[in-house]
Amino acid sequence: MFSLTYDLWKEIIEEIAQAHDPLFAAMHQAAEELQLSKALIDDLKSKRELTIANDPWELQLTIEFIEDKINGFIIHLEAIEPQEILEEIKANVASDNGFSLEEIEGFEIEHGLDIEEEIFEEMEESYGVRTEVREYEVIYELVIFDSQDIDNNRSSDLAWQEDHEN
Repeated sequence: MFSLTYDLWKEIIEEIAQAHDPLFAAMHQAAEELQLSKALIDDLKSKRELTIANDPWELQLTIEFIEDKINGFIIHLEAIEPQEILEEIKANVASDNGFSLEEIEGFEIEHGLDIEEEIFEEMEESYGVRTEVREYEVIYELVIFDSQDIDNNRSSDLAWQEDHEN
């Protein structure tokens, strides 16, 4: 038997993130197909969340209001996974690589690492999906619309125009 190394630990993290590829692909596809209309945004503003898919995953649109000069908001596409599923995936991937979760946890304690934090960073870097853990659930969020992008673009356009006018 061989011992766990940092490189193997990182490979395990990548495999755990990749195990979520079907879910993240479905989220990205739903985001591409979604038509953000004024009616949909108004409905979302009043209800705060809307379910847009139920099979094979439940996908919801949620809105987060921003206190800024333009009364901005961010629309997220969310998928919720019971935390036990993530734990099962971690255990299966660890086992497929010849390790137990206990061995991985021992390695983390010894080296000051956190597999869950690293998994979530890998998911964000590879898939653009942010992750939040609440009680017994893991929430995966994909930003669909951010009004700050419009505000920032306007500022950039104005700055660009002023540079060329001078």
